[in-house]
Amino acid sequence: MEIKFNGEKLSIKENNLGQLLAEKSLLEKTGIAVAINSSVVSKSKWNDTILHENDDILIITAAAGG
Repeated sequence: MEIKFNGEKLSIKENNLGQLLAEKSLLEKTGIAVAINSSVVSKSKWNDTILHENDDILIITAAAGG
């Protein structure tokens, strides 16, 4: 399946957000937010969220400082 991941087209086997984040070593990372098609997905729903063809996934990482 083809998706967009942080602005880049990506071909994936996973159909689940939690599996994708685990493959990218992001599942246990703190200080990140995930949006699919401009809608934020709460961390409690990552493992239950099904991905679809052409989904646009954006990972936002919190940074310290100002």
